[in-house]
Amino acid sequence: MKKLVFPTDFSEASVLALPVAAQIARTLSLELHLVHVLSPRFQTTNAQYGATLSRLEHSFDELQLQPYLSGIQVHAHVITGTSPADLLNDNRFAKADLIVMSSRGATGLKETLLGSHAEHLIRSASMPVLVLKKAPASVGFKTVVFASDFTDDYGDSVDFLQTLLSKFDNAVIHLLFVNTLSRFEQTSEVKARMDTFAKEHKLDGCTFNLQDDFEIETGLLSFAMEKQADLIVLGTHGRRGLRHLFSGSIAEDVANHASIPVLTLPLKSDPIRIRVLSGPAPGMI
Repeated sequence: MKKLVFPTDFSEASVLALPVAAQIARTLSLELHLVHVLSPRFQTTNAQYGATLSRLEHSFDELQLQPYLSGIQVHAHVITGTSPADLLNDNRFAKADLIVMSSRGATGLKETLLGSHAEHLIRSASMPVLVLKKAPASVGFKTVVFASDFTDDYGDSVDFLQTLLSKFDNAVIHLLFVNTLSRFEQTSEVKARMDTFAKEHKLDGCTFNLQDDFEIETGLLSFAMEKQADLIVLGTHGRRGLRHLFSGSIAEDVANHASIPVLTLPLKSDPIRIRVLSGPAPGMI
C-alpha cells in the first residue's frame, strides 16, 4: 500500500499539520506513518532508553485517539537520528509517496547556518514534500501557484500533483515565471515554454503569468498573496554541500518563509556544471 510519512516530535507546533495529512491519506487511500526521530543522547543507558520509549508510546497512543484519524491505517515508528531528514535513510520510508510536515521555519543566523528541519528534508527527499506553517480550516487546494522557469525535467513528479488536485473540484493552476533584473526573459519565450509544459503534463485550464520583481522569492510570494493561493508548488534539485552553498534553493527558502502550504516536487538530477575561468596556464604566473 502507498505511504504518507508524517514526522513529529509531539509538540503542538509539530502536529498542527496532522489533520491535513490525515485528510490527504484518506482521500488518496494512503497508509499514514507517524515517525519520531529520537536523538542518540536519549539512549545513553538501557534504563533511560526504555523510559523514553515508554513516554513515546504513550504520546503515539494519545495522537492516534484523534477523531480525524478514524478509518485510516496508521503506523507509529521511532528511529534514531538528529533531524527529520534522517527518516529518508530508513528503507521503510525511502520510497514514500508523500511527506507532510509542520514547520516553524528558521530566520537570521540560524537559517544561514542550520536552516529549518523542513529545508533539510526538502533538500534530501526524492518524493514530494508538503510543508505547512499553520493548520488551514480545511484542505481545499483550489487556487494553486506553480512557479518555475519551465526548463526543468519534472519526470513523473507532476503526476502526483494532478492526482492530488483531481480530488478537489475546480482547482485552478496559475503557472508563474518571475522575471528579475539578473535574469530577464522575453514574455513570448517564457509563455511558449509554459504552453509546452502545460501540454506535456496535461494541465488543462491553467493560466500563464509573469511577475516582475527584484527577487524570485518575493515576486512569488507577492503573486501568491494577490491570487489568495491555497498552495505554492515548486521543483527542487536537492542540491547539497558546496553546490547548495553557492546555488541555494528557492524551494527551500519559500517553504521556510511562506505562510501558506508549500509542495515541493523533486526534479530529475541535473549534471554538475563546472565553470572554467580563463587565465594563465598553471606554472605561467
